[in-house]
Amino acid sequence: YGHIHVIWKDMVLTMDGPEAWAQILLEAGIWDEAEVLDTVTQRDDLTFALFEGTCKVLAMPMDDALRAFGRHFVSFTLRSGNGAFLRSQGVTLPAFLENVNATHNYFERDHPNAKFPF
Repeated sequence: YGHIHVIWKDMVLTMDGPEAWAQILLEAGIWDEAEVLDTVTQRDDLTFALFEGTCKVLAMPMDDALRAFGRHFVSFTLRSGNGAFLRSQGVTLPAFLENVNATHNYFERDHPNAKFPF
């Protein structure tokens, strides 16, 4: 679903602004932003193209970009009013990681066409 892309865009806008986002879309070969921001099942190749375009435009190694995304994902989740849900998944990293599959199962009910990692 496009939720990951929406959060990725928010990260890019926060880090480097709308011009960088526009360059990333061009680099990824995406002409219509709505194509990747729609909350429907998204193709993996679009996600990879966005990630790779971000690395190129921001001159950032993929590992650094994914770590930045992880940090941004948590802050975005908290800002979006989902802090209680996030905190309920565990107060320590090991506890949180033990609940990742359960969290994906929960989201899978609302997004039946999604392919969550387990």
